[in-house]
Amino acid sequence: MITAERIAVVVGAVIALVLQLAVAPYIGLFGAVPSFLIAYVMAVTVVRPQSRGAVMPFLLGIVFDFASGGTIGAMAFCLTAVSAIISRLFSRVDNDSKFMAFALMAVGVLFTEFLYGVFLFAGGYSASVFEALVFRVAPCFLYDFVLAAIMYPLVARFAKPAGAVRAELTQLR
Repeated sequence: MITAERIAVVVGAVIALVLQLAVAPYIGLFGAVPSFLIAYVMAVTVVRPQSRGAVMPFLLGIVFDFASGGTIGAMAFCLTAVSAIISRLFSRVDNDSKFMAFALMAVGVLFTEFLYGVFLFAGGYSASVFEALVFRVAPCFLYDFVLAAIMYPLVARFAKPAGAVRAELTQLR
């Protein structure tokens, strides 16, 4: 069934993809290029943990892999696996606070960047482990987490299931 929330998720994914392809290469800082796709997937994962969909993270990851010229399937695997783990963790924790959402987004972004770095090493990335962690994983994690923190309220506003919004309004009364 097509709902307004699903349409919002798809539109957001298309916007994140366009930003990744058209804007991200030009706003890199200190060698760290932001990943709008990782940020968007993590924001959707904590806003809609019950959906646990694997299609959107997989498709965004595959497009990222083809566009970046990296190992095909690496980012698709990372986004799909990490989003599934984070959505299950968020559901199990049973704590819908903003702090928990941001903490799990941070863990998801960090784990995705680290796992992708492992794939880069396996594909022949020439650097020491220390250099990779300090000059690739850490700056990209910070950049992507800031993007996820900016995207979170937008995704929560437009893509949160209608029942969850009604429950929040009822609790405010």
